[in-house]
Amino acid sequence: MDGTQQAPAPPPAAVPPPAAPMPPPVPMQKERPTGVTILAVLYMIGGISVLIGGFLINIILGDLLGSLSTIPGADVDAGLPMMCWIVFIVIALFYFLIAFGLLKGQKWARTLAIIFAIIGLINIPIGTIISIIILIYLFKPEVKAYFQ
Repeated sequence: MDGTQQAPAPPPAAVPPPAAPMPPPVPMQKERPTGVTILAVLYMIGGISVLIGGFLINIILGDLLGSLSTIPGADVDAGLPMMCWIVFIVIALFYFLIAFGLLKGQKWARTLAIIFAIIGLINIPIGTIISIIILIYLFKPEVKAYFQ
């Protein structure tokens, strides 16, 4: 022997057992304010009302134009009721789109609801009051936070 002693080998380090895989983080569920649900239902009712109103106007306008067409020399556009009906359908679709967007917490739905409420300000006096209430509600901090 050459006089050097070999140090004893250290005991093998205990290897910790593999850690259990971490579950994926659960996204925090936003609690929908009750007022947003009520507003969405009101937009759905509004969309149905626009469809019914458009249908009735289409019928009345069609009857009126039909009776005017019997007058000699009357220039009547028979496509006018259908064009009006299409406009009402498009408006109703916007109402339904806003309603479903509000329920899902979509930021664009809040923006469209604000735009519709601003337009509704010209419906004096009841529409103005309702639109003011909607605008105040949509700008509350907890409601804004829901749509972030």
